[in-house]
Amino acid sequence: MDGQDHGGNVRHHKHGNVTWVDVHDPGTAVLERLEQEYKLHPLQVRESIQKVQHNQVEREKDYLFLVMHFPVLDPKNDKISVGQLGVFLGKNYVITVHAERSLVLDELFSHCSHGSEASVIRSSAYLLYTIISRLLGNIERMTETVDTELDEIEGLVFENNQSDAERIGKVRQKIIRLRRLIGPKKILLEDLAEQIGPFAGKDMTRYYVGNVKTANKLWEEIEEAKETVEIYKDADFTTSTEQTNKTLAILTVVFTFTIPVTVMATLYGMNVPLPGGVTATPWLFLGRYTTFIVLLLATVLVTVGMYIYFRLKKWF
Repeated sequence: MDGQDHGGNVRHHKHGNVTWVDVHDPGTAVLERLEQEYKLHPLQVRESIQKVQHNQVEREKDYLFLVMHFPVLDPKNDKISVGQLGVFLGKNYVITVHAERSLVLDELFSHCSHGSEASVIRSSAYLLYTIISRLLGNIERMTETVDTELDEIEGLVFENNQSDAERIGKVRQKIIRLRRLIGPKKILLEDLAEQIGPFAGKDMTRYYVGNVKTANKLWEEIEEAKETVEIYKDADFTTSTEQTNKTLAILTVVFTFTIPVTVMATLYGMNVPLPGGVTATPWLFLGRYTTFIVLLLATVLVTVGMYIYFRLKKWF
């Protein structure tokens, strides 16, 4: 049976004797109705929607309750945020509760609604396996995107002298978010694989073990990406520091070479008698501008002498 939305934010879909109830951003009335209809623990119902819940699996007499998190990519800002998903698994139902909209759940629900539920809703345990597998697949696609961005950054970091700190920072943020998702999910999936037996059977347990292996693989990939981006960050910092040091060195040399002329200008700018000065007998042996020519030659000779000395010392 193909169900439609009920209660605004609640979607039902039934295939055989298995029902999938997907609840997005529910109000108190919706949660109370679920609690009464499926005899769920009220504390767990509240935890399914409360913010900042830890990944967990709790086994009750008639159902399993778990809380997990999933990534939400904001394409406008190119950032990954974290959404929370509460799941109640019974013998013949799966209830998914989430405040943030999940494209993965939307696509899967749409897939079932268009007549492909037989491949997804074989049983409640298989439906939950499929949901988790799709969420892991979404994380895998994001991880592949991060790897592609790291390949692009490698060329930028090692082939130019400009700082790429901003782009490296964005990729680091994605990696941090993915690590925060995958790390706890590994433990949750291992716990779930151990407790799913009474609700799924031994054959189905192997599917859940497969999800554990996928999570472990993703963890290794994101750890490698973390190490890589840290190397790029250090390399970019080194390149940026060297470029800054070169700029400072040039500015220092320019400033140093202006010291002689600054000293001469300061001395002859003083309102005291000086040889060849305005208040003393002017020098005229080279014409009207003798004093200027002498001071200019003296400044050039001192500057050239400083340059030769610096080169001999190999200061630049």
